Amino acid sequence: MKLLIFFLSCLFCIGANSQSLAEVRENFHQAVLDPEQSQAFHDFLEGASLNTPTLKAYKATSEAMLARAVWNPFTKLAQVMKYADLMEVAVEEDSENIEVRFLRLAIEYNLPRFLGMSKHLDEDHDMIVENLSSVETMHVDPNFCHYIIYFLRDTMLCSEEEIVRMESALREVEEE
Repeated sequence: MKLLIFFLSCLFCIGANSQSLAEVRENFHQAVLDPEQSQAFHDFLEGASLNTPTLKAYKATSEAMLARAVWNPFTKLAQVMKYADLMEVAVEEDSENIEVRFLRLAIEYNLPRFLGMSKHLDEDHDMIVENLSSVETMHVDPNFCHYIIYFLRDTMLCSEEEIVRMESALREVEEE
């Protein structure tokens, strides 16, 4: 969990494409750093227009984050179930969105395995590795990609060969 908090802290140093997404990322950042802010992040998204898969993925993530702030195991499970339903919609709407896939990967990586809700780890890993290796065609912020690579390396979800391939692709984009 500490790794997720560190990584997501770094994520918010990255510029956003739109003001509303920047606000969502900033509120999310606060909730990652301080679990007591999970409710505030969730409430912030209640009033937001969730018109993109990325925003829907952040809404789903807010549901998962609420689970860590409650005591009752049934309430925790209900929150995780809400997360799973909302994230499924976000991924279905834009299955090639690296940010959406990364949010799902990061949450599912940190879910207890006994829940059986970490079934997308390999799928998300493969999609991220494939697309970060050809980042020039994905129009993804290279800084965001560096943080994803850091997370994948630190969690050992990628082989060293995959990491080298992704870093090489990023260097090529940054040199252009």
